[in-house]
Amino acid sequence: MSTSPPLPAVISGRVLLQRQGKHRSLAGHPWIYRSELAQIEGTFAEGDCIEARSAWGDRIGCGIWSSRSQIAVRLYSRREEALDGPLLSRLLDEAFSYRRALGVLRPEDADTARLVWSESDRLPGLVVDRYRDWLVVQTLTAGMEKRAAEIVTLLQEKTGLSQVILRNDAPVRLQEGLSLEKKVLSGSYGDPLWVRQNGVLLPARLLEGQKTGLYLDQAANYREVSAFASGRRVLDLFCYQGAFSLFCAAAGSLSCTAVDQSAVALRAGQCAAEKAGVRIDWVEENVFDWLRKALQAKEQYDLIILDPPSFTKTKAQRIAAQRGYHELHLRALRLLVPGGRLASFCCSHHFGLSEWKDLIGRSSWEANVPVRVRKTLGQSLDHPILPTIPETEYLKGLLVERS
Repeated sequence: MSTSPPLPAVISGRVLLQRQGKHRSLAGHPWIYRSELAQIEGTFAEGDCIEARSAWGDRIGCGIWSSRSQIAVRLYSRREEALDGPLLSRLLDEAFSYRRALGVLRPEDADTARLVWSESDRLPGLVVDRYRDWLVVQTLTAGMEKRAAEIVTLLQEKTGLSQVILRNDAPVRLQEGLSLEKKVLSGSYGDPLWVRQNGVLLPARLLEGQKTGLYLDQAANYREVSAFASGRRVLDLFCYQGAFSLFCAAAGSLSCTAVDQSAVALRAGQCAAEKAGVRIDWVEENVFDWLRKALQAKEQYDLIILDPPSFTKTKAQRIAAQRGYHELHLRALRLLVPGGRLASFCCSHHFGLSEWKDLIGRSSWEANVPVRVRKTLGQSLDHPILPTIPETEYLKGLLVERS
């Protein structure tokens, strides 16, 4: 191993990778796992900026340190620079410039948007969503937690929005040794906040809802899927607050049935339907159980939306998850009429698009329900996908048609 050069003044320490092994960070991935480290130099604390070098002494980049997570270093730059005020400001400007080009940056452009998305914007562990004139902030790593006050100030200055909610209740924080909390940092908040997406009114529960209030990654898919809903019977499974149902009803569906286990989420959806003056049948039940009864009753639908939660958080759970996903598709496909369409989504990065397509194909074959792919679906563009980070492409969807 070559002798390391002196540490840069702006950096607290350095890590060197092992000679053996396949290091994704050498090809642009920002994560360096603890098991990849051969040597640690310097004295530094949680969230400090450190330099990463290969076993041969070549600089990989600078990142934030975590002694608790299996991901020891999260890179934010290939250059020798600290993640301080000037760099934070520049990275936020770059993230906002991209959203401005999408036409979603300001409240007058769109009611909702993801303004910052973690590694996709070179700000590992920072998530910022905008709901009208509210900012919802998540700091999911020790490095972002350490800089939270400075980040919030920069966000308020750059967006001109003063009302901020902190949603640090994501369990991933525990892996970094961080506590779970959620609170209003500034402003007077009343739940829910009503927002519009493509003309449809949705209830955003910024303190209690899933994610940061809504599934903003599905925004483009609501419009895409509901385009087929007019005059058709729609089934929305794992509906949460029924956003797909609300879009389909607004598009003129003949009927719409929305199924979920959460009574709280269903009540929010029902309130939205009443505000919109549309009819949706809300069913509080386990989706697997409901599907079994629907098959026994020989029910049929023209459009089925299947948007289950992630059944797996680790690779070790993939086989069990596959069985669950397979059973869901097997039952749902048998409810689909000839010419009907199924929109199927997977939010786990442990399943790629090709694997999801294979799973639907196997379910189709076993159910004796032949389908053809009409369209590939994915996350909204304000959740950018980086080719060097496969994990940034986590939402996969297929719109298939029964032939």
